[in-house]
Amino acid sequence: MFANLVAGHTLLKILSTYLYDLFTGSLIVAIITLVPFTIFLALIGLELAVSLIQAFVFTLLVCSYLRDAIELH
Repeated sequence: MFANLVAGHTLLKILSTYLYDLFTGSLIVAIITLVPFTIFLALIGLELAVSLIQAFVFTLLVCSYLRDAIELH
């Protein structure tokens, strides 16, 4: 789970730095950069969805472990 979180954030950091460099270039390059920027926004949405699913799974696991620790079979 930790590797998934770190990999997603690292990918977004690398892409955002690259896109910032492209946007601060000439006007023509900045206009062309709008296409990768839309892909970047889609990746942010995907990262958000993955983080919500991981939070849900983590919560279910914690609840399951706590129930087993309290009930003692």
